[in-house]
Amino acid sequence: MRTDFLNKTLVIAALLLSTVFPFSSAADEKEGSSPTLDMEATASFWWTIHEQVQNGLTQQGSGDRAADHASGFAFRHGRIAFILGSPKGDLQLLLRIRLEERTDIVDFYGGWLPAQYFTIYIGQMKIPSTSEVLTAYNDLDFASRSTFGRKVGDYSLTRTPYISSVMAAKSYDRDLGLAIKGSWPGNRPWDIRWFLMVGNGMGANRYIGGRENEEFLYTNSLGDMYYGGRLEITPVHWVTAGMHASSNQHDNFALGDRGPVMDIDRSVWSADITVGHPHTPRIYGFYGAGGMDDYFDAQQYLYDYSGWGLQGVWPMLKGRLEFALRFDRFVSESGRDGNETTRDNWTAGINWSPLENLRLQLNYVSKETTNEFESDIDDNILYMNFQFDFDTNILR
Repeated sequence: MRTDFLNKTLVIAALLLSTVFPFSSAADEKEGSSPTLDMEATASFWWTIHEQVQNGLTQQGSGDRAADHASGFAFRHGRIAFILGSPKGDLQLLLRIRLEERTDIVDFYGGWLPAQYFTIYIGQMKIPSTSEVLTAYNDLDFASRSTFGRKVGDYSLTRTPYISSVMAAKSYDRDLGLAIKGSWPGNRPWDIRWFLMVGNGMGANRYIGGRENEEFLYTNSLGDMYYGGRLEITPVHWVTAGMHASSNQHDNFALGDRGPVMDIDRSVWSADITVGHPHTPRIYGFYGAGGMDDYFDAQQYLYDYSGWGLQGVWPMLKGRLEFALRFDRFVSESGRDGNETTRDNWTAGINWSPLENLRLQLNYVSKETTNEFESDIDDNILYMNFQFDFDTNILR
């Protein structure tokens, strides 16, 4: 089933490429009137060497205790992308397909690029967030993002930490909407970059539509949307400071023509700083906080969360070998009752790139969860990420 879907998607992509930007003759290419087509492919496979999974389960009948460790292989991350450009470079169309978990479209948007300080995109794309979240998975210094980084996209959009009909709705940090990006002056040791977006606020592959186009969300009030923005400043070429904020409010929306009728009210902000370059010693730190004021199934749900982290990477052997260390904390509180849950993670990692398109990441994560009413469970993990990364120019 997944293979059939992927084949159909690739056929549709090929037809789209040939109809929107017809292939030009050799004479046209000499005149610079040929479109461009690039392809990107990444894949990550995890080997969970040893993970603690304290569970307290027993086998029915024999009473044998269940295994409390996990070990094995997993398909963690897979992407195939096609990027189409107009002959003059002022139009762009991107299609990115996600292969892990289930096969579907994760990014699909068109862009108009009239000037460096003003580019406009419409479609499904990443929302404004921290620098860590906006960094592509295959460029991360660690095999996993921080706890805040893994949750901020979901909690900015519709996923709930409490039991609800959308508690398992992953956003993949994407939403369907309209975005404006730009930079100024962009060609000096310092510059300023911005990213503004308005979207549905529902997450990837979930849309808003009434009787004409019924989808995930059936009704919402005019102006009830996701609004987000990010600003980055590079005062010198080796330092970048960024900040982001977003609001996602939908009052009295209906999930279907028979309901239920619900409210979501989400807001979050963050600030981060990066010192260094990809192939030099570098430090990254962030802090962020958000909250929810939702109304589901005749109950009000209040949820506040915050997170911060600091990490450093030290490259050796001309950048092919790197040592990395990170601490990150995630604090959450339900109902504003004063009972906070604190999750502290120490992550130690080694990154090795024996070949240009291959990277191996060995990470050990030591986890500690503190809660007034619950004891800490054993959930440390040692795992390895095998990262393959390719890109090529199909048409120039």
